[in-house]
Amino acid sequence: MLVNRRLKMVFMHAPKCAGLALSHWLTEHYGFSDYAKPDEICPEGGVIERHRYTLPDDCRGYEIITCVREPFERWESFYLYYCLQLGVNETFDAFTRTRLDWLPLQSEYTRSAAYVLRVDQLDREVLQLPFVGHPVPEIPRLNVSRNAAEYERVKQQIEWTAELRALVSQRFDSDFWI
Repeated sequence: MLVNRRLKMVFMHAPKCAGLALSHWLTEHYGFSDYAKPDEICPEGGVIERHRYTLPDDCRGYEIITCVREPFERWESFYLYYCLQLGVNETFDAFTRTRLDWLPLQSEYTRSAAYVLRVDQLDREVLQLPFVGHPVPEIPRLNVSRNAAEYERVKQQIEWTAELRALVSQRFDSDFWI
């Protein structure tokens, strides 16, 4: 989680929703900083600080910014991240059947958010934020695979069956309505 105490705002980073890019952008251009060490487990437990979705007591009353992504695209990105960055060698089918609960619901992040930005329209959506004006600083693309051939190879292994779509739809049902 990032915080800007002057603006009384926080950015809650939902995994696989352009969070690294937006974190870098908010830090670089608008004075946000890490609330705590990003890889520490939150005192409430269960999630690392970077992906916290509850406000700490000293940030009560702060406005929340978060970002969301279409759930099927987000799931594919999660799979690609695990394969390309963490070295998981598993079929999309097996991965989907065994790891659905590894990715938190976006609705956990949007529940109290004042500003919900959409990944696919991020350059325009950031104009909702009261501290952003023209010209809008470019939002960098981060966390992108450096090996295009390997990315394409793994991406081509993604095969959506009706059953896998149903599993993802059921798990992330609330995220389709954001």
